[in-house]
Amino acid sequence: MSNSAPPLGRDHTLEAILLAVAFAIAHTQSPLYFSNQNQYLLHGAALAGHGHLEHDWLANTRDPTPLFSAFVALTYSTVGPEVLQVAYFALLMGYFLAARWLVSAVPDFPDSRAARITFAALFTAAHAAILRWASVKLTGVDYPWYFQAGVAAQYLLGPGIQPSAFGVLLLVALAAFANGRPVLAGALAASACWFHSTYLLPSAILVFGFWLELMQQARTRTAFASAGSALAVVSPVIAFTLWRFNPFDDNATHAIHLLVHTRIPHHCVITRWFDVVAGLQVAWVVLALLLIRREPFGRALAFTTACGAALTGVQLATGNDSLALAFPWRISVLLVPVATAVIAAVWLRWMSRGCPPPFGEVVAIGPILRGHRRTPWDRIKWIVPAALIALVVGGVIVTACGLGYPMIEGERGLYHHVRANAGPDDVYLLLVQFPNVKSGRGAVSNTFTPPPRPKPGTNQIPVDLQRFRLASGARIYVDFKSVPYAPVEVEEWNRRMEFASDLTTNSTWNAPGRHKQLKDEGITHVVTTQEKPLAADYLAEVYRDEAYIIYKMK
Repeated sequence: MSNSAPPLGRDHTLEAILLAVAFAIAHTQSPLYFSNQNQYLLHGAALAGHGHLEHDWLANTRDPTPLFSAFVALTYSTVGPEVLQVAYFALLMGYFLAARWLVSAVPDFPDSRAARITFAALFTAAHAAILRWASVKLTGVDYPWYFQAGVAAQYLLGPGIQPSAFGVLLLVALAAFANGRPVLAGALAASACWFHSTYLLPSAILVFGFWLELMQQARTRTAFASAGSALAVVSPVIAFTLWRFNPFDDNATHAIHLLVHTRIPHHCVITRWFDVVAGLQVAWVVLALLLIRREPFGRALAFTTACGAALTGVQLATGNDSLALAFPWRISVLLVPVATAVIAAVWLRWMSRGCPPPFGEVVAIGPILRGHRRTPWDRIKWIVPAALIALVVGGVIVTACGLGYPMIEGERGLYHHVRANAGPDDVYLLLVQFPNVKSGRGAVSNTFTPPPRPKPGTNQIPVDLQRFRLASGARIYVDFKSVPYAPVEVEEWNRRMEFASDLTTNSTWNAPGRHKQLKDEGITHVVTTQEKPLAADYLAEVYRDEAYIIYKMK
C-alpha cells in the first residue's frame, strides 16, 4: 500500500467503489421479512398480488410510505423480492461513499491511499457484523451499534431495507454542503422525506442549520436558494401527509396518544429511552462538534444539534405527544455516525502530522527508542488492509453461518402449511397481546441476539409470528408490531388488539356469544402454541406441529 494518493480518475473511483463494497459486505443485511420489513413491505407486496394480502385489513389502511411501496410492488411483480437485497446493498455503499465524501472536507485530512483505506477500516469496524456479533457473545450487549445508531432505538441503516434507510440521503446532503454545494444539499435533505415522512422534522432542522451557517457567512442568496430547494422538494410530502393523515382529525389526539404511549414508547418517551448509554452517545456527538467547530459544516451541524436539543427539551417540559411523534431527537441518527466518521478523520489527520499528543507518543515511541523515525503509516500500512479484509471475511461468515438476524425457525412448518392451504376469505387470528414493556429503559439492538421472547418488563417487543403475513401470504386479524397511522385506523388497530389480547390473556373462548363475535370479526382460523391448546366446540383442529396448532372455525 503506497502512501501517495492515486490521481483523481479511474483508479480513485475504483478504490472508492471497492472500499464501499467491502463496507457493505462487512455490514451484512438480514434475510427478507425481518423486523420492521413485515410492516413496510406489506403494502407493496399486496399491490403486487402476493398471496391474499390484497384483502388483508392492514394492507388496506392508508399507506404512510407510498413511494417505497411502489418500489416494492415493482420488484415483487417483475424480478422478485430478492432484488430488494441488492437495493439495500447499494444503499449501504452509498452510505459509505457519503461518509468518505464528508470527511474529505475535514481540513488537512491526508489525501493518501493509506489514509483513505485506514478511514475505511475504522468506519467499517464501527458497523461490522462480526464485531457486533462478538460483542454480544462476549458481553451480551451490541456495543458497536452505539457508534452508528441514534438515541431512542432509531437509526439510518438498520438490518435491512425499509423506508427509514433512505435517511442515508441526509448524510449525502451533509457531505454535499461540506463540499460547497448547499443548494443540492437542501434538495437532498428534503428528498429523504419522500421515502418516509418521519424525516420531516430532522430534515427541516438540518436545512435550518445550513441556512443559519450561510447567513452567518453573509451568503444570503445562497441561503435562501438552499432553503427554497428543500421547500420545493418537500412540499408535496407535506401536502400528502396532511391530506392522508390529518393531525387535526377528531380522533387524532387519542390516536397519537396510543402510538406514543402504547405502540412505540421506546421511540417517543424520553424517560424511557434516555439512559447512560444515550448520554455517552450525546457526549460522542459533542466531542465531534468541538473537533470541527471552525468548519462551516461543523457550525451548521452545531446549529442543527442545538435545534434538535431545544425541541427535545420542549417536548420533555410539555409532554406534548404530537411533538414526541415528530421525533426531534431523530436527528441523532445522522449525528452519531457523522461523529464516528469525523473523530476517525481527525485522528488520521493527527497521525499524518507526525503523531502529536495524545496519540503520537504511543504510536511513534518504538521507532524513537530505536534511534530512528518512521511515519505511523510505515508501521500500520500492512495491518490496516489485513484488518479490513478480516472484517469483510467476518461479514461473509456471519451471513453464511446465520450468526445474526435471528428468526424463530419453528415457524417454518406453520407458514408452509398456511401458504399451501389459505384461501382469499381466510383470516387468521394470532394470539397476540399488549407486551409488558412499560418498565423497560434504554435502547438495545437485538440483531445478533437469540430469538426467544423478551422477558416481561424489558423495553423490547415480542417478535414471534411477525412474519406471518409476508411468509405465508395469508391475511391476519391484527398483530402488535405492524400498525397503521391514520387516526381512525389507529383506533381500529387498538380495538382489534384489545379483542385479541382479551382472548389471549383470559381464554374466554366459551363466553356467551363468542362464536358469533369471532364470525362477525371475519375470523376463520385461530393460531396458538402447543403450550396453550384451545377447547371450544366451534373450533376444529386442522394442523399441529411441534410448536403450533391451527384451529378452524366450524
